Amino acid sequence: MKITLEISFSFKHELDTSQLTLALPEGADILAALHSLVTRHPHVRSRLFTASGEVHRYINTLINGGNASFKQGFHTTLRDGDHLTILPPVGGG
Repeated sequence: MKITLEISFSFKHELDTSQLTLALPEGADILAALHSLVTRHPHVRSRLFTASGEVHRYINTLINGGNASFKQGFHTTLRDGDHLTILPPVGGG
């Protein structure tokens, strides 16, 4: 299956794109998509994952515009044609 991945992070310039297509096996989840991104672009690993391999707590994702944390988080199953957005950490006050 293929999904569209939109990167809204400050490091999207490091990928030379803000959007790309990922080919994933059927039944893949958001975590698998993040690992696929890191496989293609290893230099962004530390932006997404901790040294122990966990997704950084400040990483948020949207599936087709809906917050994945309201579903099954990073274990939300993706479907062919889905649009996955990785959101940057939000700060301010």
